[in-house]
Amino acid sequence: MLPEFDSLGVAVLGMSIDPVARLQKFRDKYGIRFNFLSDEDRAVGTAYATLKGGPETTHERDTVVIGKDGAILLAYKKVSAAGHAAKVLEDVRKLRAEGRV
Repeated sequence: MLPEFDSLGVAVLGMSIDPVARLQKFRDKYGIRFNFLSDEDRAVGTAYATLKGGPETTHERDTVVIGKDGAILLAYKKVSAAGHAAKVLEDVRKLRAEGRV
């Protein structure tokens, strides 16, 4: 599905509080093709409220669609992987049709 997101001009990033080296091993192990952001200082998770329990803990498994201006356009909390990417793609297409992406 990554090419479909790319065609809409949407960047897909994974984010974790893990260090870069650990994220790279995870990507390689599972053959993941999108980029990951290491949020070791938890600044991004704090800004977008994706931390579980507060800044001393880890990210929730959330999806956030952020506009070019940095505003959150869509947010999905505590997601499950099954079918989720297709739902996000559908919603991003709707935003695109409305001229919001």
